[in-house]
Amino acid sequence: MDEKQSYKPIEAGNVKPKPKSTIKKFGYLATAAIAAYFLVSRNNLIPTKFTTQDEAKSIILDTLETNLAGEWSKKYTSEPHLAGTNYGFVEWTREKFEEYGFKASIDTYDIYVSYPKDHDLNLLKKSTEEIVYKAPLKEDEIDEDETSKGDDLIPTFLAYAANGNVTGEYVYANYGRKQDFEKLKELGVDVKGKIAIVRYGGIFRGLKVKFAQDNGAIGILIYSDPGDDHGITEANGYKQYPHGPARQESAVQRGSVQFLGGVGSAPGDPTTPGYPSKPGAVRQDPHVSIGRIPALPISYREVKPILEKLNGQGIRVHDKDWTGELEGFDYSTGPSDKYTLNLYNDQVYNISTLYNVYGEIEGEKKDEVIIIGNHRDAWIKGGAGDPNSGSATLLEIARALGALKASGYKFKRSIVLQSYDGEEYGLLGSTEQGEYFAETYKRKVVAYLNLDSSTTGKYLHLSASPVLNHILRAAAKELEYPEEGVGSLYDHFVKERGDKITNLGSGSDYTVFLEHLGIPSADLGFGQGKGDPIYHYHSNYDSYYWISQFADKDFVYHNLAAKYLSLIIFKLSEHEIIDFKLKDYSKDLLTYYKQVIDLVPEDWYEDKEISEETFQKYLSHDFEEEQYIHDSTDGYYTAASYYPFPELLKPRQCQHNKVVTMLDTKHHFNLTLKHLVKKTHRDLKRLANITDSFDDKSSVLQLKFDDKDSLSFWQKIKLHFQIKHHNKLIQYFERNFLYHKGLFERPWFKHIIFASGRFTGYEGQTFPGLREAVEDGDYERFVEWLGIVSKTIKRISIKLSI
Repeated sequence: MDEKQSYKPIEAGNVKPKPKSTIKKFGYLATAAIAAYFLVSRNNLIPTKFTTQDEAKSIILDTLETNLAGEWSKKYTSEPHLAGTNYGFVEWTREKFEEYGFKASIDTYDIYVSYPKDHDLNLLKKSTEEIVYKAPLKEDEIDEDETSKGDDLIPTFLAYAANGNVTGEYVYANYGRKQDFEKLKELGVDVKGKIAIVRYGGIFRGLKVKFAQDNGAIGILIYSDPGDDHGITEANGYKQYPHGPARQESAVQRGSVQFLGGVGSAPGDPTTPGYPSKPGAVRQDPHVSIGRIPALPISYREVKPILEKLNGQGIRVHDKDWTGELEGFDYSTGPSDKYTLNLYNDQVYNISTLYNVYGEIEGEKKDEVIIIGNHRDAWIKGGAGDPNSGSATLLEIARALGALKASGYKFKRSIVLQSYDGEEYGLLGSTEQGEYFAETYKRKVVAYLNLDSSTTGKYLHLSASPVLNHILRAAAKELEYPEEGVGSLYDHFVKERGDKITNLGSGSDYTVFLEHLGIPSADLGFGQGKGDPIYHYHSNYDSYYWISQFADKDFVYHNLAAKYLSLIIFKLSEHEIIDFKLKDYSKDLLTYYKQVIDLVPEDWYEDKEISEETFQKYLSHDFEEEQYIHDSTDGYYTAASYYPFPELLKPRQCQHNKVVTMLDTKHHFNLTLKHLVKKTHRDLKRLANITDSFDDKSSVLQLKFDDKDSLSFWQKIKLHFQIKHHNKLIQYFERNFLYHKGLFERPWFKHIIFASGRFTGYEGQTFPGLREAVEDGDYERFVEWLGIVSKTIKRISIKLSI
């Protein structure tokens, strides 16, 4: 049948019926137009009635004019909440999230942990083995401080310290750093078979245990030395807590002695390295990440009678770095020829369930998520500073954002609050969930913001991935600093910190996000500065009384932290173009690169040619025996795009107007290390130029979005897809710095720019692959890592240029 005869006439008017094919096309176009309409409408490209961003910010800040941080602090410090305990706090946190409009859930992990059972420490007279001093191994109860009293106090202990009962001579080993034990060896002081006594500071406590064990020690004591209290001591006229700001002499710093970021180790459950501790997980030997020798923490009052017996024994190191301010001790190394120590540690090791609590406000862009995290577990009943100043701040943020949601505001990006368990033991809750949700997080998360001790003083500290520096500064400019005459929070930061936002290392929950998953992260809070009271870190005196009477009266800085973080979250969520500055990152890369290159030994720069084997390591095997096609019709070079030295590629004509480019292995051996170092520097400078242009494009797209009302319908559709593509490049920018093999001997750490120091734990390192090769004197590995860095930088440059 003829197509036209199949149509019925239109009853109204004389309009002729359209052919079926035309109607189909019209239907498709109409459907596409409707879909496009809802698409751009959902993404705010078509104006709808909603609260303006200025009004939204006002709702957040007005809500926080009522300050409830002290109430939350009192709640969280009222009961012990060691990792894997106090399910009541788990439920209460979930209920608070729900109360403020978040969709809440509890996520569990079965993790290998230890709990205190018994301990003892005795100073013995060597000749008779009689006990001349027994350390109490407990802190004083203080009448003014209710948290320091009662029968529910957690004993002084170091989690993951091995069980054991050892007796031997003992030596003073300063901070217990790698170089400190090397110094003792150089001086002829043998640590093997002895108990090491070290002071807190310098490096993570777990690495003190590792280095003591590596040098043959049979046990270790760790104490807090008044010399590390920045002059706030009794010797300088300050009274002890609770009568003044100086450290209470019986205070003991508990903590974990997991190796964290040391060689061969990783954070998280030590029995499931690199994969989550869910039921049925295969368990491995944990001793790659935890020690085999017993360890105890001790106060400076308790260690004094022990260290005094070393006076004049062994060698006295005439170096300020080796000398603290413990009264009555001359800081001789020992050992003593008259006294020994007996150290006993007994803990219960088991697989315990740990509980993370999550709260979510779903945004319009469900594949763009901002996570704000804080851990909930504490070593003591209190933990007012660590972690509960952060926990109180997190609830205040929930309350402020919940008020905004209740007003009818629609968030652009999803906001997720996370309360972790087990951070203190080794970043357990955050690491395990990061490993469990790894692919989802890498696909969806825009940024991670970390709260640990959000308030233990009044000086703002900021550490972050450089892409976040701009937004951290911008939000600080919008808030007033509480002290009269200072100006904005940013003015305070410039005055006290020189506007310096530091690099991230480890020691808190951002580690898995940045260094394993490549998610831009920031860690922030108000800490100690000049004149601030000593913070009783991990001690019974980190209490509600201490924080409310000494650190933050009226919880003013808790409140400021909540306002500051809420503004950062809002800016990250609501800016249409993800508000990162890639140029800040590339600029810092040049600085980091210069710092590491300055460490390279001069003799590495001698004009010796690089061997073929070393050059292949530089290529990291990605280009070995491969062919690269050049299409002469469009000038596209795969080889020139990625190969570091295109001039060494020889073209060979073949069929179908193609050119096969082969590696000329006979003419590259005139390359020296200087060539490779300069090549990487050129790549970094090119990336700086490209990111500068990229940031300009971000600004242009944001301006177009802000002026969207002037655009035609189809221009809005085009802009939608331009923004979507551009935002994905921004969102995944940090992921590009992940190297699938990870760092040398630390494969869990995937980031080639940022990692915790393998000999420090807390302190961050930049370009760790290069830096560690220099530290180890490994020339070939340094060349290999130059290739990894250069190729990564070049690949990113190409992506941002397309």
